[in-house]
Amino acid sequence: MHKNLKKIGIEMKLTTKGRYAVLALTDLALERDEDFVKISHIAMRQNISSTYLEQILLKLKRAGLIVGVRGPNGGYKLASEPEKIMIADIINIVEGKMEAKGCVSKSGSCTGVSGRCMTHDLWDELSRHIELFLGQISLRDIIKGNVLGRSSPPRAFDY
Repeated sequence: MHKNLKKIGIEMKLTTKGRYAVLALTDLALERDEDFVKISHIAMRQNISSTYLEQILLKLKRAGLIVGVRGPNGGYKLASEPEKIMIADIINIVEGKMEAKGCVSKSGSCTGVSGRCMTHDLWDELSRHIELFLGQISLRDIIKGNVLGRSSPPRAFDY
């Protein structure tokens, strides 16, 4: 993050929780042929703490993105096909909605007194773009390598 963004209070943070959630579910998507995948296997392959990963997977299980079974043959697997699980859903479950605006105070005001600041719409729109971008990408897209170039504007024809 650019140091000046931090100064003016704009903060968009994707924590390790969100990154690891996407990584773990991508791992599960790659292991679709397996019945259930043990946390320890995912943790070892992705270099994530098993304890931390368990907390993340529990949230995803409660939300219905994955199913889990306890016991010696237990583990986790995706609840649906990888193309039906969107990255925005994963992030929203473990992180909450990602927003680019840092201007709203506890009172609901941008300016601290009343009303919205001059740049409020800019940050609102940026938040929508992030949500739209992540909402278009599925676990299958990640596996197939269909992510790069997704945010590039269409090119005009050269005549």
